[in-house]
Amino acid sequence: MKNLCTCLLLALLAVSCKQIQQATDVITQPTPREVYERRFDETNIAYQEWVAMYQSSQQDSLEAPLPFSLSGQLQAPNIKAFAYDVLIQQGERLFVTVVSKPDSLQFFLDAFRKDQKDPVVYSEENNNTFTYLAERTDTLKVVIQPELYASGNFQLQMYTQPSYAFPVAGADNRNVQSFWGAARDGGRRSHEGIDIFAARGTPVVAAIDGRVSSTGKRGLGGKQVWLRDGLFGASLYYAHLDSIAVRNGMRVKVGDTLGFVGNSGNARTTAPHLHFGIYKGYSGAVNPYPFVAQQKIPEQNIKSVETAARIGRNNAELRTGPSTKFNQIAGLRQRDTVAVYGQTENWYHIKLQDSVGGFMHRSLLELLP
Repeated sequence: MKNLCTCLLLALLAVSCKQIQQATDVITQPTPREVYERRFDETNIAYQEWVAMYQSSQQDSLEAPLPFSLSGQLQAPNIKAFAYDVLIQQGERLFVTVVSKPDSLQFFLDAFRKDQKDPVVYSEENNNTFTYLAERTDTLKVVIQPELYASGNFQLQMYTQPSYAFPVAGADNRNVQSFWGAARDGGRRSHEGIDIFAARGTPVVAAIDGRVSSTGKRGLGGKQVWLRDGLFGASLYYAHLDSIAVRNGMRVKVGDTLGFVGNSGNARTTAPHLHFGIYKGYSGAVNPYPFVAQQKIPEQNIKSVETAARIGRNNAELRTGPSTKFNQIAGLRQRDTVAVYGQTENWYHIKLQDSVGGFMHRSLLELLP
């Protein structure tokens, strides 16, 4: 009877502690990484190494040009973490995801701004992905770490997509022939938008859901439409139209026709095109191209990659990114053995035992089975 009472008391205490923890989590909003770490005793050597690897990876200065794809292999008990600086433009939406075999593997994905301790975005529990809308041009440090004791193959994908729809029906990046900042009037002013060339009469469409705040024929822009993104959002400027299809105050959805491509205003001597601009509050005009330009999405291709290699020649260049355009970190010695973290096309992310890591071209490595 005494043993039964003890067991019941312990069970009640466990339930009570769990409820308290759940109530606390509602207030503190712990990250999935923080929740995962509760499984381990702080004296666990493997756990200590896992945490140390995560912390040290945040000091890495490696760069990932977008779109970026890295394939690799995990072998327990080896512990890895990946960190890359990623440049994103205002108006782009960043996608970071990891796919794996087996697909049950958990990865922790975090993105930090420079000199900030807490992540600005992270993956949710059991969901190896996140998206992030860039409100400003910024460089984020993206840190990826698999769960402890993970084994299997994986592919990391990082890429951007526009936050707005393309503003000319049937057109794409190739139709943009005059970009932000180009000289105008003999250099007296610069181009505050992009010019999208298309046949006269091609529909010009809403790039966002919004309200038509102004229409008319005036100034350099000729026949024009202004579209507002909410009460305090951006204003989208459509100029040089051949004709206008909306009126002031109308609510429109993405893809609705606002007017038609022409060359009114000061574009009378040029081929028909849409001048498209974006204006944001006190900052004024911003580069609209990242808001609408489609970017390549990496193909999913999970494959096995060797986990070790040997340097093939003396002074083999180790670089901050997967191209000769990136800075050289060091020149490694022939026959040095390195850990292979992953492969992106003909470049490998490698790491020495002393934690010096970077990218090296395939031609400089002897992959080990």
